[in-house]
Amino acid sequence: MRTLIRKCMSRFYKPLLQRYLAQDRTYRYEGLQLQIKKEVFHPAFFGSSKVFAAFLKKQALNNKKVLEIGCGSGLLSLVVAQQGAAAWAVDVNPLAVACTERNALDNELIINTLQSDVFNTIPKQFFDFIIVNPPFFEGTPNSLAEFAWYTGADFQFFHHFFTGLEDFIDSNSLVYMILSEACALDAIECIAIEKGYQMKVVHQQYRLAERFLIFSIETTDNAKQL
Repeated sequence: MRTLIRKCMSRFYKPLLQRYLAQDRTYRYEGLQLQIKKEVFHPAFFGSSKVFAAFLKKQALNNKKVLEIGCGSGLLSLVVAQQGAAAWAVDVNPLAVACTERNALDNELIINTLQSDVFNTIPKQFFDFIIVNPPFFEGTPNSLAEFAWYTGADFQFFHHFFTGLEDFIDSNSLVYMILSEACALDAIECIAIEKGYQMKVVHQQYRLAERFLIFSIETTDNAKQL
């Protein structure tokens, strides 16, 4: 039934949404006001952002250093900054970085921003939390905006993420990733295992006829022994 609903939404709702998102928009979320550029992922119409934001509000983030990979409009980084975290937000899309900077300024919050392809240009350091709402679908992005949707050939995003992760976490770090049931979960988990990590579901929620799963990313026992 959920698959049928998603197909109907894709056929009828998607064209309307695409027209709406062809312009810059404003968006309010629980006291935050965001400006969303048309080339930047809009958190209002895709369930993952709201599910993840609600989850993060329940975490003990005060005085913690939190890195968001793929920040888009900056909603998740704004949420953690509201909770007293030292927020870092990176995105491969420079328009997303600029959008996050604008939204941080408008909401009088401090966020360290950086343009980066995953971990590529981030100075090596340890973070207490790393959060990521990644591109879900395999395929090659044809524009900077499409990096929010497509992982690159052979799930390139996830290869980069799991390869670079070790330089930014220690034994006390917590890493959370949200994924949709509609993406290739098995393929992504295989990449994690190959790189020495395991993915454990810590929260799941249905939204907009889709099940979203939040995973805790942890090193495997073998990786811990190395």
